[in-house]
Amino acid sequence: MPELYRLGSSETTQLFLTTIGGGVVIYILLQFLNWLFSVWASPRLAIYRHFGDHETWALVTGANDGLGKAFSEELLRRGHNVLLHGRNEEKLQRVKKELLERWPKRMVDIVVADASKNDKAYEYIAEKAKSLPGQLTILVNNVGGQTTFPRYSPLADSRHEDLDISINLNSRFPTHLTAALLPLLKANSPSLIINSGSTAGVMPVPYIATYSATKAYIHALSVALKFEMKSQGTPDIEVMGFMIGNTRTTGNPHDMPFFTLEARECASSCLDRVGKGGTVVWSHWRHALQYNITNIIPARIMEPMLLANLRERLESERKGM
Repeated sequence: MPELYRLGSSETTQLFLTTIGGGVVIYILLQFLNWLFSVWASPRLAIYRHFGDHETWALVTGANDGLGKAFSEELLRRGHNVLLHGRNEEKLQRVKKELLERWPKRMVDIVVADASKNDKAYEYIAEKAKSLPGQLTILVNNVGGQTTFPRYSPLADSRHEDLDISINLNSRFPTHLTAALLPLLKANSPSLIINSGSTAGVMPVPYIATYSATKAYIHALSVALKFEMKSQGTPDIEVMGFMIGNTRTTGNPHDMPFFTLEARECASSCLDRVGKGGTVVWSHWRHALQYNITNIIPARIMEPMLLANLRERLESERKGM
């Protein structure tokens, strides 16, 4: 008879729990070692600046302000020229002027297109990218957000036009733009595609159901496209999606002490992760920590807390209308 069956029930239970505990410890250790590697591994963003300081470009969508502007600032700081995308030409010109004053040795250009419309704006942007005085090697699909007002709203109360805008902005536009730019990025490889996802894509949030679904789509698109590049023999096109938590911007008034990042802090952390392994990864360790803490709390406790917080936000926005 195997030795295990001669053990008493308490001994068997103890052995089982010890085995499970050991497995958990090993898993946590491996996750910690992976995090250490992501922190200490050498940055690889510079490999996408392979035609000289004044020849390699990055396209950042939704670059008027917030995280898009922060990505632009960080790319310029690291030696890349930037093509700013937005739908408001006046704002883009103002941002362009500001950035050139701070980084006079870089080049900055703009392209105006409305990502919320169901048209072929992506074709116009692709033509603009081809006409740059250099070569596009980085695409940052940053444009997106919750477009309804109030932002937190039951799905049944949302206008169908607003749902279409949210889907266009967060899913349709970045998909078409990526497809339109892939031939150019392949020709200019090694190149990089960054997709801005969200914590809501892995932990869907009520009252922003459509936004949560579109961010889950972006995560899946990132993974599928990464595999597709490998299967086509084009591994020099790196694809990364970032799960981004609460970030302080002009459009996001809600603050979570300790877990809320400044836009530049978030953008810098994302760019620091490039080339360090993983396809869909956390934007910052604090965002990852918040998610893991939330997952540890039992759902019967966590869900009422989350719903109470969201209802408070919903009522606050309705009072401000």
